Amino acid sequence: MAGGGDHHGHHADGAHGGDFRTKVWSMSGGPYCRPKHWKRNTAIAMAGIFLICIPIAMKSAELEQRPHHPVRPIPSQLWCKNFGNKEY
Repeated sequence: MAGGGDHHGHHADGAHGGDFRTKVWSMSGGPYCRPKHWKRNTAIAMAGIFLICIPIAMKSAELEQRPHHPVRPIPSQLWCKNFGNKEY
């Protein structure tokens, strides 16, 4: 067979007696996805997200300024310390 790879022959699925989906790679992990240590990996990823997002949110609240009072209450009024200051 030219180009090598004779194990990639075009045989019917029943000829090999297996499910082809076990050999197909996909980003989601395929039909039988259960990666090792998925709980630990998820916890590490969530901790990383929080460690990055919390300082950004704190800096955002520190820099927030509103030249006009909002028509309706907004959530950031609860934690923004400089809300209502007319120093801008």
